[in-house]
This record gives sequence, C-alpha cells and structure tokens, in this order.
Amino acid sequence: MTSPEVVTMPDVEAWVWAAINSIPGVTSFCYATVHGWPLWLAAYSIQVDARAQTKEAARDRAEQARQIICALQGQSWPDGVCNSARPVEGPFWLPDNDAGPRYCARYEIHAHPAPSGPAAPMAAARAAR
Repeated sequence: MTSPEVVTMPDVEAWVWAAINSIPGVTSFCYATVHGWPLWLAAYSIQVDARAQTKEAARDRAEQARQIICALQGQSWPDGVCNSARPVEGPFWLPDNDAGPRYCARYEIHAHPAPSGPAAPMAAARAAR
C-alpha cells in the first residue's frame, strides 16, 4: 500500500495579511481551511475586521480591504498561487461594545503551492514514478 503524498501548503493567511496590513485598524485571521481534490488545492476562509473611530471610516477601511483581497485572484508569490479570491459575507456592520465601530467581511481564497515552492520536490518525485 502506498501512503498519500503530503503537500506543504502556502501560508495564505500571512500573504493576505501582508497585502492589507497597511490599512489602520484592520485585522484578519483564517478560521477554516478545506482541502479539495486534488489535495494540493485548498479553500481558505479568512475573516477581516475593520475598526475605526466612526462607522463611516470603518466601512471605508473594510471596502479598501475588500478591493485589495479581490485583486489577489490570479497572483502568485514565492510560496503559492491564488486561484480565486471572493467575498462570501459582508462587509457588514458588526459593532464592538468595547472597541467601537467595526465592519466584518469573510472571504474564500483558493490557493495552491507554487510550482517551485516547498512542494516542488514532491511533484518531481511523483513525476519520476
């Protein structure tokens, strides 16, 4: 019996954060990752929160983040390739009782390792079989 190949997945959360971290008051985190078939393709569920002193400013920051994230589709970086980036929910108003105005949005990003990234040695071994 052969064991399934393990593919090192790219750090999509860090890549998204690098794209939006210059927006003040914005945070992001990955709350789920689902692997499809083939196993090297994954869907990352990422939430982005935008906070500010006013509701309008929080909404503007959420919109700025949305535009940046949606523009990631088709881009590559040293660790991976983004197949798609799309909003799933929001941005919607979700105020904090203690932190002020906030907008929240959730995105689904499909990505896979770069051909020359960490998974490349495994792909070469597979091709040699």
